Amino acid sequence: MLALAASCIAVAQHHGQGAGHIGSQPGPFELGGYIESTFTHYRLNRDSAFYRVDFSSQPQRATLDRTGATLRLSGNTRLDQWRLRFQSCSTVEDDQLGHESASRFDELAASWKPHPDLSLDAGKMVLKWGKGHSWNPVAFVERPKDTSDPRLPHEGYTLISVTGSREFSGALKSITFNPLLLPVTENLNHEFGKPGRLNLAAKLQLDYGNTEIGFYFLNSGSRSGRLGVDFSRDITNDLEIYGEWARIKAQNFQLTTPQGTSYTRTEAATRYLTGLRDRTANRRNFILELHHNGTGYSTEEFQNFVTLVDNAARTGADGTIMERAQRLAEGGFERQKIMQNYLYFRASQAAAPFTPSIRLTVNLQDGGYSIAPELLYSARSHWGLRAQFTLLGGGANSEYGAKYYSRRAELRLHYHF
Repeated sequence: MLALAASCIAVAQHHGQGAGHIGSQPGPFELGGYIESTFTHYRLNRDSAFYRVDFSSQPQRATLDRTGATLRLSGNTRLDQWRLRFQSCSTVEDDQLGHESASRFDELAASWKPHPDLSLDAGKMVLKWGKGHSWNPVAFVERPKDTSDPRLPHEGYTLISVTGSREFSGALKSITFNPLLLPVTENLNHEFGKPGRLNLAAKLQLDYGNTEIGFYFLNSGSRSGRLGVDFSRDITNDLEIYGEWARIKAQNFQLTTPQGTSYTRTEAATRYLTGLRDRTANRRNFILELHHNGTGYSTEEFQNFVTLVDNAARTGADGTIMERAQRLAEGGFERQKIMQNYLYFRASQAAAPFTPSIRLTVNLQDGGYSIAPELLYSARSHWGLRAQFTLLGGGANSEYGAKYYSRRAELRLHYHF
């Protein structure tokens, strides 16, 4: 792993020299990216529900050490009204359970801009719908953010998008309209939902000076239809308030009784977020968000799953009850933000070369929590070192108490070019 990381860094340095040359003599092509090497140590929670599900067929252990390397490249080229851009991601991971590697394009798209107020985009791309930092209820055509670090980049979907805008001189400063088509087949965007559908989505954004308002739409296709709205307003130069609201026409909930009888509940669901962001002049940053996830489980529904896993553990890893528990975990109980009400807080203080920060997420239904202090060290412009420690707390029936680990220490070394 160290040899792989070293070789990738050498490649990065080579590309970095080339990118610097391009940057010093502006041309039609730009290339950049970063290489990152990671080490993660997990303290496993052997009494938890998800440990019993995920490690039921594995040798029992108290810790898990994972090493990895990631190479991300991004570039774009321009020719008159055309632009081609890409973002690629190559990863490799090793731990005591096995080895994984993958390569993909997060973005690979072409843009045509015949007029400053009109553009057409086609290909694989990452959209950014919504105002929230850690979660976005109106992100109808995006993959979910990683709740352990919402800043991490993620993969896009393949689609066709049109963006038109117009500026005004009155109280309404601008209007931007962005309709798009997202096809789903067995081989294209299959993670989005039901295949054989052409999905229509749209965003309308209005800018009233210090206030932005957005309206969102997704038709019933591969997923159920949904509507949304968001807003953000600068109260002062440092203080911003924002929010999102979304209504989903029909949400399927895959549920279970404690005895293992599975059933489905379908109903309309509402998701919303309200937040406050304070950016002070001394580079101190605070984010506070309240989340309601109507597509999540109630306390009783989640505890029924935990009880099912307890029953499955008593019958043995090869029993039919454990198979049901594993299917339910993969079908929804093991996804991120699985319950309904959360409080999120993040504070950071940029003071080069150190940037300390802390992140806190509290499940308001069961009292479980995740707290993660972090320290970023960046003595030089290209190199950086990030250390993070995550502590999970809560009862055995709580969301965070049921995770497969109770402690996580992570170290990331990155080189940007």
